[in-house]
Amino acid sequence: MKKSLLGLAALAMLAACRESNTSMKSAPSAEPIASTKTLCYDTTYATPAQQPRAYSYTTDIVVGTGKTVTVPVQIDWTTVTENGCPQVASVRVYQLGVADLRTNVVVKTLRDAACKPGPLPNSDQRATTGAVYVSLTCQAKAVRAFSSFRFTLNGLGYHDSLEPTLTPATSAAR
Repeated sequence: MKKSLLGLAALAMLAACRESNTSMKSAPSAEPIASTKTLCYDTTYATPAQQPRAYSYTTDIVVGTGKTVTVPVQIDWTTVTENGCPQVASVRVYQLGVADLRTNVVVKTLRDAACKPGPLPNSDQRATTGAVYVSLTCQAKAVRAFSSFRFTLNGLGYHDSLEPTLTPATSAAR
């Protein structure tokens, strides 16, 4: 009887520890997600300030060359000011539409917190900012191909375009 109570107490303590670590880096947030959005990536680099700025970019990723599949993706990021320099605080990537098991969106990010001149959105001017380098790969089983993009987000709200005509898609049969 003592062993089963001890085991039950250990299991309860383990579950409590797991629940308390939900604010760690790359842990999904508790924010409800619409049924037409699937969270593919969620990371936090810096604690959001009182009034973080939020940005969003929605695009369609075309996978394949002859036969193609279009996957709509939404990229959300927030920015904060650290030591007078705008920085990316968090990044979330969603696959839009009903969840499709035949497509897979894989995202990796690398944050550069050094203040460097970066482009402003909708302007040719530059200002100092931190940046996040994003590698996004979308795989589609229906066409046995994938498209891969590398792009930049910065603390000023700038993002590179993921237009298939400007950024070449890489397709390979599997």
